[in-house]
Amino acid sequence: MTPLLVLGLVEFVRGALIFSLLPLYGQFAAGLSLAIVGTAISVHYLLDNLLRIPAGWLTDRFGGKWFMAGGIVCSGLGMYLMYRHQSIVWFLVGAGLFGLGTAPLWPTVIAGVAARMPLRQLGEALSKVFMAWLIGAGLGPVVINFVIGVSYSLAFATLGGVLALALLIAMAGEFRRVEPKTKSMGQFFRELGAEIAALWMLYPGMFVQTMSIGVLMPILAVYARKVFGFSAEQFSYLLIGGGAFTVLLLIPAGKLADRSGVKGPLIGGFVVAALCLAVLPLQRTVLAALAVGACLGIAYSFILPAWNGLQARVVSPEKRGTMWALFMTIEGVGTATGASLGGIFWDHFGPRSPFFVSAFVLAAMAVFYGAGNLDKLLRAR
Repeated sequence: MTPLLVLGLVEFVRGALIFSLLPLYGQFAAGLSLAIVGTAISVHYLLDNLLRIPAGWLTDRFGGKWFMAGGIVCSGLGMYLMYRHQSIVWFLVGAGLFGLGTAPLWPTVIAGVAARMPLRQLGEALSKVFMAWLIGAGLGPVVINFVIGVSYSLAFATLGGVLALALLIAMAGEFRRVEPKTKSMGQFFRELGAEIAALWMLYPGMFVQTMSIGVLMPILAVYARKVFGFSAEQFSYLLIGGGAFTVLLLIPAGKLADRSGVKGPLIGGFVVAALCLAVLPLQRTVLAALAVGACLGIAYSFILPAWNGLQARVVSPEKRGTMWALFMTIEGVGTATGASLGGIFWDHFGPRSPFFVSAFVLAAMAVFYGAGNLDKLLRAR
């Protein structure tokens, strides 16, 4: 429970900071351009991704409790610098420190949760991890918008208090890990290299799965406004409702993946998601679009625990922190690539094209893993 609480609280702060507080504070209080604010956010994610693999390795070797605590302190320092020093340099330095601090978060949590669970319960356990992430990251921007209405100072103080609570929980709690079977650093890295090579069939899925989501990130709000006339507030409520719908189904879907195996929920989820994305841009009424969106949320509630349960099953227990850090780095690159492609397809091929591209990618994944590659991967491990 401790890793999940810490994850939810830190992601609450990150979501509030990245999606609401930094853009508003940077432009209207610090006098910075949106280009600088965007650069700061990019710096945060860049350092978070670049340092995640070293953080995962350190977690595997020495345990994650102190790295998690140190990361929270580092993130708090970065947030303080962004608030107190209203200059471009310190704003970017603060964003970088915040990214440095969040780098140990996911490797530590995944390794800690997986160490507590037998393989037959990993899908359910990882569903709870992603539920904590979705709830924290989703509530952060919503809650902080009300606090920003009072003052920016109170908003930063509120997020500082949430980080302090996360630090206390991390220090008081226990983060279990699997003791490495090998003590030699050289042997560890040789085994790690062999494991990375053996799992090559996972990497295309990691990349294109998140790329298919990234393609839609820059265009969804614009599409909702242009086609259906949604205001920003209405679109926010739509996202909250869709996220809540997905969250409610994550644990039942995770239990199903544990009992029946990951192949059925995963391939079925890909197929349904691809069909939903293909027909969504063809809808012309709000109710029809909402119905298709609900089916899409159901599909992803099955994809997430099955996919992450698959990853946990094929990774050696003593290397989970390092390997999950690598996985999430690949997924982060996929998201960034998709976000760039989404805008390009919109500009050159029209508003419907990003949906069709995303649908094609997911359908290709269903074919690739349904054609026997998933079975080969599971048999090999």
